[in-house]
Amino acid sequence: MSNKLLKKVLADFGNFPSGEVEKLIREEVVESDIYRALFDSLPDGHVIIDKDTKLRLFNKTMNQIMPQRKGIKLKEGLLLSSSISDDEVRNFLLDIVSGKDKLEPRDFSIEIGGEVRTIRVEFVRLYVESEAYLDIRFRDISEDIRKEVRLRRSESLASMTTMAAGIAHEIKNPLAAMKIHLQLMRKAFSRNGSMTGEEAEKYLAVIDEETDHLNSIAVDFLFAVKPMNVELKLSSLASVIDDTLSFLAPEAEEKNIRVTSSIQSFLPRIMLDERYVRQSLLNIIENAFAAMKDGGELTVTLKQDGDYLVLRIGDTGTGMSEEMMSKIFEPYFTTKATGTGLGLTLVYKIMKEHNGEIHVNSELGKGTVFSLSFPVPQSERIALEDNRDEHTADC
Repeated sequence: MSNKLLKKVLADFGNFPSGEVEKLIREEVVESDIYRALFDSLPDGHVIIDKDTKLRLFNKTMNQIMPQRKGIKLKEGLLLSSSISDDEVRNFLLDIVSGKDKLEPRDFSIEIGGEVRTIRVEFVRLYVESEAYLDIRFRDISEDIRKEVRLRRSESLASMTTMAAGIAHEIKNPLAAMKIHLQLMRKAFSRNGSMTGEEAEKYLAVIDEETDHLNSIAVDFLFAVKPMNVELKLSSLASVIDDTLSFLAPEAEEKNIRVTSSIQSFLPRIMLDERYVRQSLLNIIENAFAAMKDGGELTVTLKQDGDYLVLRIGDTGTGMSEEMMSKIFEPYFTTKATGTGLGLTLVYKIMKEHNGEIHVNSELGKGTVFSLSFPVPQSERIALEDNRDEHTADC
């Protein structure tokens, strides 16, 4: 039975036959029992309180999951504060009741049945006609956390396996070259009994070059796996872009690549570490240059899109297949003959350290576009709006 019909009966109760009223009440009881059974079957604990913080409704799960004072059983009309034993949980709930709507859900460690569980406390404000209520939800996320930990371990192991395979592949060729030239030196000694400095230099130069190659592999690997000491400061991303493009201008000219940039005016500052962002730009642009062996065009745009600054770097190079796009951020994946395959992995890592996102769109034979999104701090969004208002007023 709908609430509208029940309200109509109440409004005109005297004119309804007693038998009809009894029938409606029975239907209402059945419907209420269904809702109660549904409420009790929910896996999360729910307790609904009124404006006086008195319990109006709660389900069976709440009885099992909420830390209750000894000797006190949940019942309708009980004050919320008098029913909870955990001080941290009680204080958090009182903060919710006080009207701090901006409070985020919070996790608590609570002992339940001799086992420490992680309980997430959330809330929703309910409005029924002129009355306001709070639905406070207690959700056991212990198993979710364990699954997340297992997933991270699995991903970490998979990443380590990939990197180990990549390192083995990378160091194999330099070691093989060094071994071959050492064998050639031994044969030369065995054959002639001696070797001139000029003859030795021919072999030693290759060994020296391969030693440098091995060192660069080790340096790149350490940079990829060690924690980044990122120092985020309010800075201008536009300035970093301008500096990077100026630095690369001679190389672009030499490779017959035309560089065009478009940077929106009145952009807010963002939290960034200029060193790492510059390194990201260099890695992406150097890849773009390598994809345009016969020259081409590099396009760089920066604009604000909502709460983000979006930097797009596009080239007119060879492009990538969908399979390649799905792998480019993986460690040691490279299409270059001499690449380590860590450049874009580092870019991905740097963007995560900046709470940003990176995406790539590409088509074989038509080029590639990298999109980097950096979050704009709230303080900068407010300041920018104020500056724009002042500029408009002056005009």
